[in-house]
Amino acid sequence: MKQDLTKSAQVVQVAHPDTGLTALQEKCAILLASGRRITDAAQEVGASRASIYRWLEQAAFVCFYNQMKKEVQQYVEGALLDLHQQALDGIKASLESTREEVRLKASIWVVEKVSQLPIGETSLRQALKEGAAKEAKEDAFERSRNDRAYQRSLLDAGLEE
Repeated sequence: MKQDLTKSAQVVQVAHPDTGLTALQEKCAILLASGRRITDAAQEVGASRASIYRWLEQAAFVCFYNQMKKEVQQYVEGALLDLHQQALDGIKASLESTREEVRLKASIWVVEKVSQLPIGETSLRQALKEGAAKEAKEDAFERSRNDRAYQRSLLDAGLEE
């Protein structure tokens, strides 16, 4: 009797203890968050598009993906803040242009932007009232039920608090 000594190569994917994701899933989430299409990300990580769509239904993947999107957004915001002085200088130059139509368009733009700035509550009494109303909506029973559901979800995901 002849023994078959060959074994099929199996790749074992180990989930990261903090994210609950494999390295492949983390890389895919990073690619998607940085703007790659699902088809391109699937090809790059060697997964099927169907797998990525399944991952996008899993809480652990979605949370990591959202965290990566947040980091990309913070990077872009930082880069934009670095450019803000140049933009302001450009607007100032437009306001001082010798061409009347350029000055007018720049002026209109500035007025529109300033008028669109959101203004929050200015009354301390009203802000405190709204805060108390929000807290009143969360009664003790609801918080307790949510805590138990959260603990079960953590255990199901293989995570500890």
